[in-house]
Amino acid sequence: MKKTTVVTAISVAAIVPMALLAISINENKAEQQALNTVPPIKKFESRSSEWGKHYQRQYDSYMQTRKSDKIDDMLESNPALVVLWAGYGFSKDYNAPRGHFYMLEDNINTLRTGGPTDAGAGPMPTACWTCKSTDVPRLIDKIGEEDFYTGKWARHGGEIANPVGCGDCHDNETMKLTITRARPRQIKVVGVSVSNETELRG
Repeated sequence: MKKTTVVTAISVAAIVPMALLAISINENKAEQQALNTVPPIKKFESRSSEWGKHYQRQYDSYMQTRKSDKIDDMLESNPALVVLWAGYGFSKDYNAPRGHFYMLEDNINTLRTGGPTDAGAGPMPTACWTCKSTDVPRLIDKIGEEDFYTGKWARHGGEIANPVGCGDCHDNETMKLTITRARPRQIKVVGVSVSNETELRG
């Protein structure tokens, strides 16, 4: 093989990755510029589809959680859990967690919540909604934290319609990670300082 051919091959091998990297950088810059022009999403927007209008790639990733549609009965596969959870709701029914898309559906379609006939009936407290829906922060803001956590699970059924989604973890104006439940108050009580987004993920 001629020396010039070898040099050409090496040059091409080096240039192609550099070109792809440059394209990727430009695409990321373009995406960031587009994000900077996105109008703020309204406060307590609980519909992830509304966030998806401006953040399509992230929304598409979220919607991939629909693929985890298999229901695994953990009590059937491990009967010892019935004994371990005796007297607690999980001893009645416990399926392996699925994706975000199903969190609200699975919370509603479980024997743990019973079959309440009115807002004051049923075995479970209102707290069982807390980590299942983007409607929770809105409802807490509307009626107050103490009122939200008072009463039975069935009480808030008419207000809870959207599963866990974008609004649970992201600030509606900056898109930075944020805490949307009572946890900031709890963290303050125990004296823990949260200084960055990585710590929030923990």
